[in-house]
Amino acid sequence: MANHLLDQKSLSCVVEDIEGCRKRLKIEIPFEETLPEREKIVQDFVKKSKIAGFRIGKAPREIVEKIYKKEIERETESHLLKHVYEKAIKENALEVVNLIGIESIHYIEGEPFSFSVIVDIKPQITLPNYINIAVPKGNTEIKPEEIDQTVESIIESKASFVDVKDRTVATGDFVVISYSGSLENKPLSELIPNAGVLAKGENQWVMIKEGVFIPGFTDQLIGMETGQSKTFTIVFPQNWFLEPLRAKEVQYTVNLKAIKSKVLPLLTDELTREISGLDKKQFMEAVEKSIKENKEAHARNLQKLKIIDYLLASADFALPESEVEKEAEWIFRKAITESQEKGTPIAVLEEKKEEIYEKSLNQARRKTKLHFLLEEIAKKENISVTKEDLSVAINEMAYRERIEPQKLIKKLSTDQVNSLMNQVFFQKVLDFLLEKAKIENYE
Repeated sequence: MANHLLDQKSLSCVVEDIEGCRKRLKIEIPFEETLPEREKIVQDFVKKSKIAGFRIGKAPREIVEKIYKKEIERETESHLLKHVYEKAIKENALEVVNLIGIESIHYIEGEPFSFSVIVDIKPQITLPNYINIAVPKGNTEIKPEEIDQTVESIIESKASFVDVKDRTVATGDFVVISYSGSLENKPLSELIPNAGVLAKGENQWVMIKEGVFIPGFTDQLIGMETGQSKTFTIVFPQNWFLEPLRAKEVQYTVNLKAIKSKVLPLLTDELTREISGLDKKQFMEAVEKSIKENKEAHARNLQKLKIIDYLLASADFALPESEVEKEAEWIFRKAITESQEKGTPIAVLEEKKEEIYEKSLNQARRKTKLHFLLEEIAKKENISVTKEDLSVAINEMAYRERIEPQKLIKKLSTDQVNSLMNQVFFQKVLDFLLEKAKIENYE
């Protein structure tokens, strides 16, 4: 265990290496230097003490010290710990990430005041070469079918549905059905009251498309005619979100009420003006521009991911474990919350808890390492977040959330503002690295 004497003045601080970024600071000051702090505490007690036979603040000092001896010593010790620790950190230029704990406090009259502090400090980083990092050019070519698909998705809100009379159900159709399910000859709605639309439905609209509704259900409807009834069995997946249905064979009886075909309107000046305020030519130009911008943004994101992968693979240093654990806990809680919102049963989450936490821990290590790398690059390149940068970010957020910027500012908490500043900061560093990157023709 290596020891380093960092200060030879009245305050001494010896740093012991524990492991990685974790250190033990052994701090000591002469007893004489504790007296001014104790004097402040005593004076404060004298001013505020309520003692029988005396007005507030008028009791003799010696009586106050005698009655409140333990309280005075306890508060003096607390103040000394805070102030001496802060002084030791400042004088020795220690970049502490997290204070883990305080131990071995020694506070006895006439003897040096000493204590030990366990801390995690910022890692020592040797930066890899971050200029001319090779990144792919990316494919920003626009295909005609991409324009067609985008236009279709935009005008879909104006689509109409017509009854199909002359054929059977085909992929891409919409059908109107009534149905009910049974398990072991008993109605599913009675066996599993919370099954909802999985148990039965009346005049339900369903799109004939793979992955829609219950797995395998819509496949059974292909080829049916209007007015036809059909009974079939569906085996639910082993990992189905509703536990009572996992791996169960459910028998469904379906009555096909109608077949509907979606008909898109013709793309005319009148339609595009109604949708966007633009004529057809301007509308198509705007669509193409939007696709191009999205492709360019996607290419930039992939390039940034390449830069991140390069930095993480090229630098090796110890991480502050307390920071990793804190980040992992946040990622873990977020993952659990999102899974619950998607309907994952608590029992399943309990089974996978260790697996989810392990993934969270790996993500946290990656994120924490990247944080320190980008911070170090920013320090070297004098990159910081300006008021203008933050203002732009707030305006963009306000636009996305459809709220006035000033109202959004009032709505944001301090933590949310700090989080936004961090996002802006790291994107600014990544933008700098991308400007200095070497664009190459590879995927």
